[in-house]
Amino acid sequence: MTRLLTTLFTALLFSSAASAQEVDKHEVFQKMMTTIDGIKTLSFKMSKTERIKGKMMPGSQDVKLNVKPFMVYLKVYVPNEGAEVLYIEGQNKGNAKVNPGGWLPNVNLDPDGSILRKDQHHSVKQLGFGYTGDLLNHVYNKYKSKINDYVTINGEVTYDGRKCWNVTLTNKEYKIENYTVLAGEDIIKIARKLRLDEYSLLELNNIKDFDNVKTGQTIKVMNSLCKKIEMYIDQENYLPLYQKLFDGEGLMATYEYTNLKINPTFKTEEFTEDYSGYDF
Repeated sequence: MTRLLTTLFTALLFSSAASAQEVDKHEVFQKMMTTIDGIKTLSFKMSKTERIKGKMMPGSQDVKLNVKPFMVYLKVYVPNEGAEVLYIEGQNKGNAKVNPGGWLPNVNLDPDGSILRKDQHHSVKQLGFGYTGDLLNHVYNKYKSKINDYVTINGEVTYDGRKCWNVTLTNKEYKIENYTVLAGEDIIKIARKLRLDEYSLLELNNIKDFDNVKTGQTIKVMNSLCKKIEMYIDQENYLPLYQKLFDGEGLMATYEYTNLKINPTFKTEEFTEDYSGYDF
């Protein structure tokens, strides 16, 4: 019996290793971008941990999203349970409508402002896979000639009931470089131009606010999004449902997508504050 179990385990192990070796790494990233380009709407639960001032801070929210025009509604569970945010591109003077929860009144806030961005790596405008895909596509294009050295397929995993490839991308050239701030730039503009994590850039330079830089100032920047990223990439739709990012200091953030629905149909009123299911 023991010999039989050993034989079966060995067969499964080598089968998994063989199937992982057969995966075309270029195809994985290319199909990921194709899927992202075809997304019109999304709904999902986002669970995350992000390093804020040296501590890993949790977050959890349900998200409804329309890509064009960009509209997003989210209901927060952690850290501010009951809070809601509604952002519609081109409306409300560019502000998000925010229900802080509890007895506090609704407020209109800049999605890139200091209040909504406090202790957050990303803006509500970056939810979904469009922003993430742009960052990953930039990394892929930068290092695709070295993909066999930088990307490892670690076999299969089941995540949220979905079969996924366990993929690790390691940037062996990761380093910190100097950057001279140009006229009109702030930390957000610099990070988006260089495809970097905005909050991490803020933290790296020990800067308090995103606009607290001056033309001609020399700051530190990473030469890539992260030093290493571990992902569970769905074998059917090729989306990175689980992402674990590391920088020079260690674990930087984790992002987990569950209950994901691609291109669901939303009622028009679901992106209004008057929708019956909301508490604005």
